[in-house]
Amino acid sequence: MSPTELQEIIGPIDDIRQPTLENRVAFQWAASGNVLGYQHGVHRDRTVLDWMDRALRSAPAPRAALDVGSAFGNYTFMLNARMGRDQSIAFEGIDLSESQVHFANTFAQQVPGYGNCRFTVADIEGELPFEDGSFDVINLSDVLEHLEHPVDTLARLRRMTKPGGSIVISTPQRTTLFKRLAHLANRSTRGGLFRRYYIGKQTELDDDGQPVMEVDAGHDHISEMNLDELVAAGRRAGLRVAEVELMSVMSGSEWFDEHAFLLAGLMTLEAVHRVLKRPSWAHAVVVRFVADGPAGLSPEG
Repeated sequence: MSPTELQEIIGPIDDIRQPTLENRVAFQWAASGNVLGYQHGVHRDRTVLDWMDRALRSAPAPRAALDVGSAFGNYTFMLNARMGRDQSIAFEGIDLSESQVHFANTFAQQVPGYGNCRFTVADIEGELPFEDGSFDVINLSDVLEHLEHPVDTLARLRRMTKPGGSIVISTPQRTTLFKRLAHLANRSTRGGLFRRYYIGKQTELDDDGQPVMEVDAGHDHISEMNLDELVAAGRRAGLRVAEVELMSVMSGSEWFDEHAFLLAGLMTLEAVHRVLKRPSWAHAVVVRFVADGPAGLSPEG
């Protein structure tokens, strides 16, 4: 990728939904925006970045962070900017996509202040180029649910984390109250509900209206967990839960935005959820684990 091509990608654009450099780096698909989806994304990203920021600021030098499933480098670049582009902090990212890693490295090499960011094509469940005790904080955003052996992966990450370091995980819950209700309603409408819900999401659906996830590399959602299952998996890997943030009830849909009363009702539901904080309502969760427990591992079964 030439400097001219990079400038064309990160230069000014007309779409006001993607106004910032960081968002431009993070722009991975052309799905149209929606109100609840935007709120969910901002809440998740702010939580992840706040926790990673705090972990780095409280750590002694030399400091280092790892983003697993780094894609185009969005979390890494935003966190580096938050940290004042401090070149003494080492930022690493790994991803299965060669093209996305190439983009991230090109950006880091050509944009001033990001030379401390490095990206590698690697499989978190395969060989990794990092020694034990390398990182103050590790992030997995929408990654764990794609792995065949999530507990083994958490144990590996625990070893790669410095004592007292953090592992931040954001992941959808396997089942919630409203997901169960949605599946019942979808069956009763012979797939009609999901066909409407997925408008604008560029998601392929089968004859029953069920989403067919296509990934460029790796697996579909094969290891989704509920919050209690995720907490248990972390404990088996020698991790302690430090913080839990519940995400929104709904991840959002363009179809919601087209129906004012439906959207108003869902936003009211979200407001109630923010007060009650019921884990069984949350579409997804963000959990910060701390690597201060025993390093042993109970085998996955």
